[in-house]
Amino acid sequence: MAVLWCLRFMVLMCGFYLSHCEVIHLEAGSSYKEFRKIQNKESEMVWIKGCKDAVIGLFESTDVSSLVFELVIGGYGNKKTTLREKFVGVNMAESFDPDFMINPNQYTPFWIKWTSDTVYLRPGNMDSDGPVLQWTRHDTVSVRYMAFRTGYECPVKVMWNLTCSKVDITD
Repeated sequence: MAVLWCLRFMVLMCGFYLSHCEVIHLEAGSSYKEFRKIQNKESEMVWIKGCKDAVIGLFESTDVSSLVFELVIGGYGNKKTTLREKFVGVNMAESFDPDFMINPNQYTPFWIKWTSDTVYLRPGNMDSDGPVLQWTRHDTVSVRYMAFRTGYECPVKVMWNLTCSKVDITD
């Protein structure tokens, strides 16, 4: 009985936190918006839901010309995920692994980590031992902001500041 009560409490708490996370709705073809300050951080978890083309930019400032890393998750018709240093630039690292793709029916977690010259992307939580996509720049930069955009054909939702990140989320 005590175990059942504890499980109910945990579900209620996760429901509370999930209802208080930030969900960013990106319309198809959106440009970078929703800049979030990430200075003094080195990683971030995001949960993404959409049919394709969720794009995350890491910036030195809130000026879109200060883009230093661009992560295209589920690009190319949700067949490839890429890392690049410029807006619609050359792909510097890519993966065709299905774990790096997004789902239109449920949120998929991704862990993003960065240093002054390298970006890492891992599907799942930071503790997962799945594949990692990474790329190192030839110069160093200061990553201070993260922003989101989409491709041209379908909307995307991004969950930010998700407390119960190990819970399977569907809506």
